[in-house]
Amino acid sequence: MTFQKFVRTTSSSSSRSLCSIKPPRPRNSLGSCAVDRRRRQGGSVGGNLVACNSTKFQDLAECFSEECGITKPKEVEIVVDILTNPASGYIDRKMANKYRRFQLKELDTDVHIKPVANWLRSLGADRKQIRRIIVSYPPIIGYSVEGHLEPLVQYLQEVGVTDVISVITSRPSLLGLKAEESLRKIVEWLQFEGYSKEEIVDYLSRTV
Repeated sequence: MTFQKFVRTTSSSSSRSLCSIKPPRPRNSLGSCAVDRRRRQGGSVGGNLVACNSTKFQDLAECFSEECGITKPKEVEIVVDILTNPASGYIDRKMANKYRRFQLKELDTDVHIKPVANWLRSLGADRKQIRRIIVSYPPIIGYSVEGHLEPLVQYLQEVGVTDVISVITSRPSLLGLKAEESLRKIVEWLQFEGYSKEEIVDYLSRTV
């Protein structure tokens, strides 16, 4: 049985397919930075994202360097542009609508960058791993640690993932899944197909 057929037979919302977000690779050239250099009050963002006052780009660059090991200005600008610019040239057009749901109206060091970096460190990530995760999957910066990231890790541990940081470093796009809505469907399908716990962990590490 295919995964799509499994979802139709196990979910009442049969018209929805698995939400698996895989970020495009950044282009070599730089795009415009969408960060407002003036501090102003930010709007609200739906779902499990958080938003607040903006921070000057220089502050963002210093924070990314100190907290995340992202020292190259080019990488900082790409990450910030993807996070804040709806017309970002670093986002594939086919993925634009999905990425807009994860973008922030404003980006702040204390509310977005530091909490995520601290959370990754609490899982055992070093600076090199933190840099790889954020550069490969910038939307993680906008996720709520308590509302999105922690439940995801908790579920990964429940299904047998012991070295969580190695898995998400290998597949940062895994962080785009919601534990209950998406990840659980994948795991249940794999179990239905007869995958062992070790095979499920390997699948999540390589495929999602």
